[in-house]
Amino acid sequence: MIVVDASALVEWMTDAAGRSDDVAVLLARDAHWVATEHLLVEAMSAFRGLWLGGGLDDAQFDELARRLASYELDVWPTRPLLPRIRELAHNATTYDAAYIALAEEVGAPLVTTDAKLAAVPGIRCTILGP
Repeated sequence: MIVVDASALVEWMTDAAGRSDDVAVLLARDAHWVATEHLLVEAMSAFRGLWLGGGLDDAQFDELARRLASYELDVWPTRPLLPRIRELAHNATTYDAAYIALAEEVGAPLVTTDAKLAAVPGIRCTILGP
């Protein structure tokens, strides 16, 4: 099992930063991908940003939305994670803290391309990133 955050999933799907191959290697470590419930909305928001910025055309945006909907992600609720998200509030956004809290809860590594998330002090999970 691995926890996947939106930065890793979006990079893997779009190669926006030229690191999709590196992310693919990390994601291939385990076929059981786990994420918090907001990952889907966060990924769609990133796709929208690429589309608005001219990095995607309508057909590409549509295809990414279809692919995202088709993935077999094990989506976890955030409610049980709220106490740990609060503990991390001084050093992490609530979105990032949710991924960290989930990885800690399930005892799985967290795959991310987000350097700020990877540098959050006091986390109790393994961070995997390119």
